[in-house]
Amino acid sequence: MSTNKSQFKLTKVNPAYWRATFDNPPINMLGPETMLELQGLVGQFEKDPDLKVVVFDSADPDFFIAHFDISRAADTPREPGPSGLPPWTDLTVRLARAPVISIAAVRGRARGVGNEFALACDLRFASLEKAIFGQPEVGSGLIPGGRRVGAPAAARRPRPRPGGYCRRRRF
Repeated sequence: MSTNKSQFKLTKVNPAYWRATFDNPPINMLGPETMLELQGLVGQFEKDPDLKVVVFDSADPDFFIAHFDISRAADTPREPGPSGLPPWTDLTVRLARAPVISIAAVRGRARGVGNEFALACDLRFASLEKAIFGQPEVGSGLIPGGRRVGAPAAARRPRPRPGGYCRRRRF
């Protein structure tokens, strides 16, 4: 069964295995809508006792998630998520702690929030030929992760280490 969302396609292969495919042409930028949809999806993970594995991939072979759409930064939700943390940090922390095994199947670029999202997953599989990871904020002197200097203490908390094993696999 497939469920179409505006930023990704969710395929429930069977009750224990779901596949979420990012599909936000032209380069899979993550915007405010994607963040809200992903928060809702993680909420489903937390509530579904039958779900065991979810795989995140991309419909675009050149981009997993390119980066955050900074032209839409003003539209980004500001209210804390269910964990009490800012929205993006809430999403990655909840994904890392979700009771399912989350897998990022990366072909193409994963920069900024794409890299952070992959790191929040339990396992990351990257194509040797096409996967490129990057954190451009660091080169600009900015703090990665949607956090900013002078933000409330909850926004500056360090992230938990990713669960599971970091493995490299050719596909």
